[in-house]
Amino acid sequence: MILGNGTPQQAQWFREDYDIGVPVVVDPERRAYAAVEAKRPAVLSPGTIAAGLRAFRKGFRQTRTMGDARQLGGVFVITSAGEMPYRYLSRYAGDHPRPADVVAALEKARQNVIVFVSTCRNKTPA
Repeated sequence: MILGNGTPQQAQWFREDYDIGVPVVVDPERRAYAAVEAKRPAVLSPGTIAAGLRAFRKGFRQTRTMGDARQLGGVFVITSAGEMPYRYLSRYAGDHPRPADVVAALEKARQNVIVFVSTCRNKTPA
């Protein structure tokens, strides 16, 4: 499942833009973000600026921001038993876990539900 903080219409656009094959749900009140203690910084951090420059150099471009632009996300693997064997909270915009770490956590918890929390909407390289 993918969770965002935008509107149901924005979730539909996200599903259509990226041909998502899993449920995309929204939490405009950001209750789930509060529950996992995801940060919502007031200013741009040096990490955000550095991540933005790295992405720009690789050809990625920021598209229209939807939802709360300041809300940071993360990646969580939550089992059907409600256990959370993997948790990664972003420290700044553009801070993401290593894909290999996420894949390893998913393989370890194979029969379980996946929850991704993110406010980032990146397009493919230009």
